[in-house]
Amino acid sequence: AGFEFPDLELDHEFLALSQPGRYPIDGGVPRTSSGRTWPLAEFTEHVVEHQVPHSTALHARLDGKPFLVGPLARYALNHTALSPTARQVAAEAGLGPVCRNPFRSIVVRAVETVYALDEALRLLDEYEPPSPSFVDVEARDAVGHGATEAPRGLLYHRYEIADGLIKSANIVPPTAQNQAAIEADLANLITGNLDLNNQELTALCEQAIRNYDPCISCSAHFLDLTLDHR
Repeated sequence: AGFEFPDLELDHEFLALSQPGRYPIDGGVPRTSSGRTWPLAEFTEHVVEHQVPHSTALHARLDGKPFLVGPLARYALNHTALSPTARQVAAEAGLGPVCRNPFRSIVVRAVETVYALDEALRLLDEYEPPSPSFVDVEARDAVGHGATEAPRGLLYHRYEIADGLIKSANIVPPTAQNQAAIEADLANLITGNLDLNNQELTALCEQAIRNYDPCISCSAHFLDLTLDHR
């Protein structure tokens, strides 16, 4: 929290899982910062991936608009469900109820790490071996939906099974959901820092990309920046 952070505030809508009384990791339903929510079965009706001309990576939009998943979204929508120790750490770090500076996402991740340790200790203390330890399942044709909160954001899976085989599969990873927001933030960052030399601006852009922990190879130290001053 004592690091120096560039001054950048996002106005994207947040999307994260929400689960009453629990900070989301392995369950919950989608919820936005504007208060909308829907069943997982309707996820791809709201979060729609599409191809863009300049990239092979799919971009996703939330009801037609860029949005943000990940630690900032999780924290803003669920910080009251953090453990007491994690809430205390967040307060000492000066986060407040909402953090919209992507460079400070590293602070939110640190708070989430404290929560994860608290949750691990709680699970160990309360664990009782289940009986039975498994449930018999009869195979049948069906469609299943699931979502978790990966460290970089909401991860959605959908599978259709027929005749014991996977007929179709759809995975919407957090990086695809953040792609449009990453590009928009880079554009704003560059526009506001044209006084930097190319080396400094390249380093700042690489840092901005790392804020989102994108699951693309060489997400850091990869940028070839060409400035066209007009």
